[in-house]
This record gives sequence, C-alpha cells and structure tokens, in this order.
Amino acid sequence: MDNLTDAFLKLDRKELALLKAIERGMRHSEWVPVEDVMAIARLSPKGASTGLSKLVSKKLVFKTTEPYEGYQIGFAAYDLIALSDLVDRDVVVSLGDLLGVGKESVVFEALGPTPSAAAGSEGSGSSADGGGAKGSSFPLAVKFHRQGRTSFKHVRRVRGHLTDLPRCAWIFAARLGAAREFQILKKLYPEVSVPQPVALSHHAVVMEHTGGTELYKVDLENPEECLEIVLEEVTSAWKKGIVHADLSAYNVLVREDGEVVIIDWPQAVSGTHPESMELLERDLKNVIDHFGRKYRLDFDQDVALASVLGEDVKGEKAEKGEKGKIGLEGERARGPS
Repeated sequence: MDNLTDAFLKLDRKELALLKAIERGMRHSEWVPVEDVMAIARLSPKGASTGLSKLVSKKLVFKTTEPYEGYQIGFAAYDLIALSDLVDRDVVVSLGDLLGVGKESVVFEALGPTPSAAAGSEGSGSSADGGGAKGSSFPLAVKFHRQGRTSFKHVRRVRGHLTDLPRCAWIFAARLGAAREFQILKKLYPEVSVPQPVALSHHAVVMEHTGGTELYKVDLENPEECLEIVLEEVTSAWKKGIVHADLSAYNVLVREDGEVVIIDWPQAVSGTHPESMELLERDLKNVIDHFGRKYRLDFDQDVALASVLGEDVKGEKAEKGEKGKIGLEGERARGPS
C-alpha cells in the first residue's frame, strides 16, 4: 500500500467492521460468504452491500461470485486491521515513513507512549493496552509480517511453528510468524541487543526503533571490535536458548554510538532444534565471511563457534570475556592488504 496512514484515515467505522468480519470469517473459509460477513459485522444487506462495494473499489477486498458470493482480504486490509487495533490500544499515536520492504515484511516508523518496564503486550485484537506511559514521542518500528502470501508451501516447510498446521491460510501464517518473533524478542531483551518489544497485534510486531545502519552499508574504523561484539551477541542469544538462523550483514545494525543491534528474528529456532547447530554455524559463517570480504579479516570460524558454545578449541570450558569483548585476541590475524 502506497500510503497506509491515508488509507486508515479514510476508512469509516462500517468499512472497518466489514474488514474485521471478513478476517474473522477467513479462519474457516478462503472466501467468506456474504451472509457470514453481514452476520459478523451486524450490518443490514443494504449497508453491507454499500460498504463492500466501496472496499472492492479501493482494492482492500476481493470478491468472487462462483460458486457463491464471497469475499476475502489481502495484506493491505490486514495491515489496516492491525493498525486500528494498535491505535485503539494507544500503542501507536503517529505512523511515519516506510523504513523498509522485504520479501517477508514491511516496516514503518511510528511514535507512541514510552513503554513501561513491563512493556510487551500481546494484543492481536484484544483489549490489552500497550504498557505505555505518559508522553508520545517514543520511536517505534511497526513490522507487518508477510510470510506465506507468495509461496506458503515453502514457508510452512522451513518454519517450525507452522509444520503442524498443514491447512493454515497465508493470513494466519503471517500472524503466527509475528507472534513467534514477538516471543523471541521478549525472551532475548534486554540481555541480547535486540529492539525492545512493545506490542503485538495480528501480524504486526511493534518494537523500539533503535536507529542504525545495516552492517553491509557502513565502513567501520575498527571492524575487529565490531565482529567481536556481534559474536558476543550471538553467544548471549545461545545462552538464552535461541539461534537467529538467518544472521547476515543485512540484519545487524550499527548505531552512531557504536552499539550493535540484531534484528529480524522470525526464523529463529531453539537450541534444542535438531538443526540448531547447523544453523548456528551458518550464522557465524555469514558474519565472518562478510568481515573477511570487506575488511580482509582472517577469523577462524571454529574458534568463534567454540567461544559461542562456551568451549575452547579443544572442547574445554572457556573463560567468559567482558561485555563487547569475547576474548579471542590472538586467535585472529589481519589478512593480506
């Protein structure tokens, strides 16, 4: 959607009620019969017909007439449903520019009340508040998940939280993906440098907008120190029983103050996952390869893995380093210049 804010502001209550009714109906039907839409939205046939016609013209709702008159929504409408819930709960008070578009998410900047220490509510359409306090200038990122729309069979195969739901519709694959990422962030924050989780609604995760630039875009003055910090964050996540499983220079942010923040956790797996070690090794390889290509750092992947696992190269317990320094000096060397 080109302008989510404008589309939201132009929705009237009847249109929003119809969108929510279709979303509820899609839990049971790919195409929701018009009779069900009217019943759930509690609208007369005339009122429902007028509202549905407007939504179809806005391309927020899709209609079929075979074998019956039915309706379904896409992600544009689903975004509006989630945004409405977040606004009603006072989690989001202002929606800003688009921050990024990926294959599996769309992210907007926003503002909201400063989260309390107990922030991290799971709304998903409930009346739970966002744990906010006075003031509405806390920078937020609202991430709308997109898993499953184009290749749901593949998404279901590679997402552990979907494997037991063979008939799960794309819309609920996105919802489950968002819930998964939200729970991961809650488990990791603040021990691991990730955005603070603030709220969850449908397929939208609201988190702190930390700022920062993707690792692949920055030129570091001290790449060795940055690599050590990234590896330490991987270690901290491992100690919490979590493997990112998609770590690369594209989802590590470097802030102006030198802090490193790791984002994009929907593919994360637990340390007990049968492929967790393979995924951990791949994460380490992706990061180390980036520093090798860009800065010609020669960093031993086996040493990095041993450090993350809390072992030395021989498999014995290694001493913990200080925050930001994982104690691997002497195990790496500059590559040829």
